[in-house]
This record gives sequence, C-alpha cells and structure tokens, in this order.
Amino acid sequence: MTKGPDYFLFKSDTRYAYAVGRIRSLESRYLTRQDIERLIATEEPEETYRFLAEKGYTGGELKIRTWSDLESCLRIQRQEVLALISALSEDITISNLFREKYDFHNLKVLLKARYSGQNLEHLLIDVGTVPAETLIKALPEDDYRSLPQFISNTVQVVNAGWEKTNNPQLIDILTDGEMYKHFSSVIRPFGNPFLNRWLDLEIDLANIKTLVRVKWLDLDTALLTQSLIEGGSIKGTELFPLRETPWEAVVSFFSKTRYAKAVATGTDALLKSDSFLPLEKMADVTLISYLERAKVQSLGIEPLVTYLLLKEYEFKAVRTVVVGKANQLPVELIRKKLPEYP
Repeated sequence: MTKGPDYFLFKSDTRYAYAVGRIRSLESRYLTRQDIERLIATEEPEETYRFLAEKGYTGGELKIRTWSDLESCLRIQRQEVLALISALSEDITISNLFREKYDFHNLKVLLKARYSGQNLEHLLIDVGTVPAETLIKALPEDDYRSLPQFISNTVQVVNAGWEKTNNPQLIDILTDGEMYKHFSSVIRPFGNPFLNRWLDLEIDLANIKTLVRVKWLDLDTALLTQSLIEGGSIKGTELFPLRETPWEAVVSFFSKTRYAKAVATGTDALLKSDSFLPLEKMADVTLISYLERAKVQSLGIEPLVTYLLLKEYEFKAVRTVVVGKANQLPVELIRKKLPEYP
C-alpha cells in the first residue's frame, strides 16, 4: 500500500486504542458553521443555552438566566474536555501542557494587573494545573516555592523586561516566549513528529504576526528583537531584515513556505483595510488545516490533542457570540469578530 504524504507524521501506539475510539465518537458533536449561525440567530440567554444543550453543552447545576451564566457554562465545558483528555492520556506530560497553557494565560493577566494597577481577575480562566487563587496569592508575595518552575521563571523574565522598558506589550510577548520555551522542553524530547511540526507552526505563526505588527505600526526594531520566539522552523535572523523591506519582499520571502497564503492574504487585507483580523484568521486556517490531518490516525495521542485543540476553536467561536450578544453588538459585527472555525 502506498503511504500517504502524512504517514510519517504519526506514530502508532496501541495504548491509545480505547482513547481514540472514544474521541472518534465525540467528533460528530463538533459545532458546524451552520450551528454557529443558528447560535447567532438566538436572542435570549435561555434560548442560546437550550440550543447549546442540544449540542452537548451542559452547565452542571447552573441556572442560565444571563449571558454571564453562559460564560460560566463555557468554563465548565472547557474543564470537562481537559479532564477527559487527561483521563484518556497515557502521556500525562503532554496532555498537561494544554492545561499549563492556562497557567501562562493567568500569569499574563495577573502580571498585567500588577503593573497597571487594575483588577483583572474576571479575565482569569481557572482550568490550569495551578488554581487561579493560588497564583493570586503567590504573586504579591513573590513566593513560588510550591509551584512549578516555569511559573517563577516566567515571572522573573517578565519582571526583568518591565524594569528595562516599562512596555506593557512585553508582558504578552515575554510570557508567550516562556510558554513556547516550556512547550519545546516537553515536546521535543517526546519525539512525536506530528506534535513537533504543530509546535513549529505555532511558533512560526506567532513570529509572523509579531513581524507584521511591528512593521505596520513602525515600532522600534529592538521590540522585534525581544519579541521573536526561538525554536520554530524559521530563524529570527531570517525575519529581522524583513522589518526594513517593502511589503512585496515580505510576501516573496514566505511564498515558498507553508505560510505563503496566510501572509499574502493577511498583508493584502492589512494594506487595504488597516485590519490585522484577516492575518489572524489565516493563521488559524493554517493551524486547523494541519490539525485535521490527525483524522487519518487510528492509534496514538494525536487524535486526543487534535480534539482538544479543535474544541478550543469551537469554544472561542461560541464565546465570541455570547460576549457579542451580552454587549448588544450588531449581528454583522459579531460575524466579523468570529475567529476562523473548522
């Protein structure tokens, strides 16, 4: 039998026979684009929840009366999916990464709060490996002795960056850099080709978006130097010169890479409409297209990771609708804000 182009991305692992069967049974419950449109058409929180409940969303014992109740429902769904993946995983260091992502998110929120003097606790997502309340208590005391090493490492890096520049943008940039460094320290030794290439895509696309933003906003080149994340398939030294070149040269540089369409479409839209949104969406298209290749895999951790990540896109789309309705945004504006969706 001829091996397909994605054959060597996957590593068969019979330990995952039951887990993959369970995930395959759940894939039919992904929300479709038509479902999202039906969601947009609902008018009251109770109506929205009834529709979501039909699609498998549950709010536990929550009484859904407000849009805020629906956001709580989404948090419960995220917790349930993460718990399922953890329960099915035979490689807990890998499945834990996708909970640790929320530890980094919460660190980012709390560090922004520290330096801005604002209370941003409503932005915390309490599904990480470290309870949000623990982080809330640890940061003011700078006591991380009982927490994972990546927590204290990240705080130290962000604190040092802030002391040098007082630039709020660096909080996001440096935290993301530490997150991908941590991801690399776990994924690269694991030796799974599919996960390795996914991480390359994540890092490369993050760097492309940073390059385009710095170039378009004419920000200091030093910010680009600090912002680019190491460890992707495209080296920072290849990207630095593009800061000073015409946009045509940027498109040309990426024309022979897997990012050709994302960069060409995204920069064209930016030049015509002054919007970064198309580039963000095309980055999502690139990642989603890659993840969907795991549907050919029958034995391994790849379908579990793919299910979790595609559900994240679904949650993001649902939350965009819910938040838009809570803020009484026009339907067309909600559609415009919708992230790319499988």
